Amino acid sequence: MAIEFGTGPTLKDACPWLRDDRARHERILDVAERNSVIEGLPPFQEETRRRLMAELQVLAGPRPVPAE
Repeated sequence: MAIEFGTGPTLKDACPWLRDDRARHERILDVAERNSVIEGLPPFQEETRRRLMAELQVLAGPRPVPAE
């Protein structure tokens, strides 16, 4: 049986707790910060957290439809 990647639901569609953009972005930042601290880096400063949250919101926004 051949596996066709990319034909199923997206992770966001398959997991209800990932559908809320704000909660998903908070979770991403939390994991990234904990992993950084484990590696010996300082916790995120508030300005860094705000900047990263803004970048995540831009990435999650609507994508332009390519012209054909």
